[in-house]
Amino acid sequence: MKKRVGIFLILGFLAGAVAWEYSIRTAWLPAALLQPPPSTPTLADLRGRIFARLATTEARDARPIPLRNMGQWLPLVTVGLEDHRFWQHDGVDIIATAGALWRNIRKGRVVSGASTITQQLVKVATGRPPRTLWTKTREAFAAMRLERMWSKERILEEYLNRIDYGNRRLGVEAAARAYFGKACQDLSLNEAIFLAGLPQSPRRFNPWQNLGNAEKNYRRNVSRLAESQLLPLGAEDLVASPPHVTRNDPERGARAFAELALSRARPAAVIATTLDWDLQLVAESLLSEHMRTAGPMGVGDAAIVVVDNASGEVRAMACAGQAEHAAFNSAIVPRSSGSTLKPFAYLQGIEERRFTAATLMPDTEEAIPATYADYDPQNYNHRAHGPVRVREALGNSLNVPAVVALSQVGARRAFEALRRWGFEIPGNFESFGAGYILGNADIRLLDLAGAYAGIARGGQAWPARVLSSEPIEVERLASPESTAIFTDILCDNEARRLSFGTFSPLNLGMRIAVKTGTSSGFRDRWCVGFSQTHTVAVWAGNLNGRALGEVLAVRAAAPLWAGMMRHLLATGSMPLPEPSGDLVTLDVAAESGLLPRAGERTIKEYFLPGTEPRENAATMYQEGRLVLPLEYASWVQSSQNRLGATAQSGDLTIFFPPDGATFLLTKKLSPHQQVITFQSSSACRWFVNGRLIEGTTMPLRTGVYKVDARAGNVSATSTFRVEEE
Repeated sequence: MKKRVGIFLILGFLAGAVAWEYSIRTAWLPAALLQPPPSTPTLADLRGRIFARLATTEARDARPIPLRNMGQWLPLVTVGLEDHRFWQHDGVDIIATAGALWRNIRKGRVVSGASTITQQLVKVATGRPPRTLWTKTREAFAAMRLERMWSKERILEEYLNRIDYGNRRLGVEAAARAYFGKACQDLSLNEAIFLAGLPQSPRRFNPWQNLGNAEKNYRRNVSRLAESQLLPLGAEDLVASPPHVTRNDPERGARAFAELALSRARPAAVIATTLDWDLQLVAESLLSEHMRTAGPMGVGDAAIVVVDNASGEVRAMACAGQAEHAAFNSAIVPRSSGSTLKPFAYLQGIEERRFTAATLMPDTEEAIPATYADYDPQNYNHRAHGPVRVREALGNSLNVPAVVALSQVGARRAFEALRRWGFEIPGNFESFGAGYILGNADIRLLDLAGAYAGIARGGQAWPARVLSSEPIEVERLASPESTAIFTDILCDNEARRLSFGTFSPLNLGMRIAVKTGTSSGFRDRWCVGFSQTHTVAVWAGNLNGRALGEVLAVRAAAPLWAGMMRHLLATGSMPLPEPSGDLVTLDVAAESGLLPRAGERTIKEYFLPGTEPRENAATMYQEGRLVLPLEYASWVQSSQNRLGATAQSGDLTIFFPPDGATFLLTKKLSPHQQVITFQSSSACRWFVNGRLIEGTTMPLRTGVYKVDARAGNVSATSTFRVEEE
């Protein structure tokens, strides 16, 4: 009988040992434990300087470090307070567990868990589930399995990098930086004891809110360590000298840029970006000052982007504005483009040799209907300048010539080319039609800066980059020769004098290319330009869409652009060089862009070889008077004929009103505002329903009207209707 009992006992012991071993080997381990410790994203500028540590859902700051970098004291003190037999047990401290069991039995409730550091590591990785017999048992077996997988050093390192020190600071390095402003390895003994006590109850011992409780806990822990003889000789005096706690938040610089860079980056301990922290501080300072001066104009939000031309890397990105828009990065919010896209149509036309910088473009009310019948663009000052050279049209940002240029290169082709320049325009060509060239399309400030940097590179396009690791896929969209001509126009202060005057913020006294843009309704203001080395782009407006009133970009955005460009020029950025010798240089007639007559005022112009004018301006004059093509006939009859020009003779044509048109009378306008002005291809007399009228205008009244234009023995007829709205 005894023998059987002995056999059963042995078998039972063996079975228990096998079950015990099996339970350890197959113990569940939390998935999070097999992943690296939590880490908050850290961003460095192009020189390796940390400028931002971004919060995650797990932590405001978490900086895992190796055990060897945690210094002398904190690992030692943590083991002494949390698990002084850590280096001897195999994951579960049997002695401490037995003591805890006895205390719990005496109290009739769970008052002590006696968890080892290994068990606590499992608990932290699990998410700290409720303390039950099942969870404690599962944690115990998981801890024993972990002790077989990892060294004691790794277990301690993982634990110290994962535990919560309060205020969403995970790990010892984040805690040391937060409460003492130093690295963990530089902590003094009393600072290490103070920190080691915080995880015991991060909320109750929060030193920023409950410093008294934290200091009491510190003194208790000093006494416990002294009783355990874990303190150096004489260290008992630490009780009377708790460390001085400070508040040190993680770096939070360049918020808009940092969030954009993070969205493009792959996970890494430190994300290398293209930002220049010194230049970023300058951009933020200039932007802040600009908001103080532009705010009274109605500017509620603004942004600035600086790009290095050679690399396409963003060196600075700053946003400022109304508090309710703080979550928005206005550098990547699509806004109405104003006139900023016009240059790309002109550059394409020069590149394709459809026109030159000296070619005359019509700036008249009749120039567009022939190409876009339902489109009636106007200049912001509602003036028509007649024949203007491309240089003048682009320099002064005239609307009608821009649409004419667009029609010559093809509106759809030019729109698709914008995407190749790097613009992320929401919608397709059908969404905007030809009106995109004047601001119907929405663009992003970041894309605008990147595209103009491509022009500065001589026509080599790729999107602006915020990470040094982002690939570059180069596409040549224009030749260096074409971009040199185009750039020279944007540098020409005289070419923009008509619209901006001589002494606007755009004039920096040296060769710097610049273009402004103002959207319809005066909601968005832009200014973008480049030196030889940098491109600067500025947007100003209101993200809520509120209009600024009739404040042009030259006042709302250009001063900030000029301030940044002056800083760059003063710190090494170079002005643009003169166009190269690969171009043909000619003096052309200022009025016609042709070879000049004797004694005629001239300007210097650049041409792609083979595109220079061959015709003399004398062919456009009769008896000393400029004779323009028939398309200018109505303009030469107007008060805006600044040249004293006349038009060629030809068939008489009524430009306005178009035959079959219908006009609506509205009660929203006064009667004197509801008139039509007759326009024709040459001087004539006007008859309405057979009766001669004085002048060229007629008040609108309901009815059907027949208009006759008569000049000598030629005439033209048009019929229109007037109805009530």
